[in-house]
Amino acid sequence: MNRERFIAELKENPGYSDKQRDNIIKKSIQNCHWKTKCTVAMEELAELQQEVSKKIRGSGDKVGLLEEMADVYICLEFLKSIFNIHESDVFRAIDVKLEREEALQKRLEKKNREAGNE
Repeated sequence: MNRERFIAELKENPGYSDKQRDNIIKKSIQNCHWKTKCTVAMEELAELQQEVSKKIRGSGDKVGLLEEMADVYICLEFLKSIFNIHESDVFRAIDVKLEREEALQKRLEKKNREAGNE
C-alpha cells in the first residue's frame, strides 16, 4: 500500500466491527484460491521480518512496522479460516507458549539473583 495513503487512512480509521472483519476475510478467501492466500501469508511474514530487521539496525520506522504487523494479523486470520483453526485453540496454544516463557523468565531471575549473591 502507498505509505502516504496508509498514514491518511490510519487517521480516518474505518472502524470495522469484528463481524465486518470476519465477512471481509471470508469473502477474500472465497474469491481467491487458498494456496494463493497461503503464499501471500508467507510473503507478508517475510516483509514483517524485514521491517523488524530494519528496526534492529536503526533504519526502520514505526509506521512501516505497524503496516506489516497489520498485514500479518490479517494473514493469520486467513490461515485460521482456511485451516479451520478456532480462536480458542489459538489462545490455548498461546497460553502454553507463554507458560514456557514464564518458566524461562523465572529461571533467568533465579540465575541473576544467584549471580548477584556470589
